[in-house]
Amino acid sequence: MSRFEIFIGTWNTTGEVLETQASPASTLSATDTYRWLPGRHFIVHEVDARFDGKPTRSMEVMGFDASKKQHFARSFDDQGSMEVFVVALKGRRWSIQGKTVRFSGSFDAQKNRLKGLWELNESKSGWQPWIKLELVRA
Repeated sequence: MSRFEIFIGTWNTTGEVLETQASPASTLSATDTYRWLPGRHFIVHEVDARFDGKPTRSMEVMGFDASKKQHFARSFDDQGSMEVFVVALKGRRWSIQGKTVRFSGSFDAQKNRLKGLWELNESKSGWQPWIKLELVRA
């Protein structure tokens, strides 16, 4: 988990939410905070976001599943949803893979900015661009 140190701290997040079959285009802004749990085996990621001005909050726990030999994230939100992701950090490339959403992005050379794209798995049309996202270290 030591390579995940890159996330620790507070980030200011902005995004352009693209129109999908389920919702119109909008914007998002958020504060993302990452911290180690004692023992440094897990990271807690808390999100305080606004989608088109409407608040939403979530909490995620990231760790390493030794039996599967892969990193994971479990995300919980204020609407009662839970999702499990496979996450990977390879060099400066960060990816998140879930059943209904996925993210691919890159950190800048200074490791103070992460830019990428969330995609949504639309049932009939497959993976579609969803949110253009940028996190900047506060």
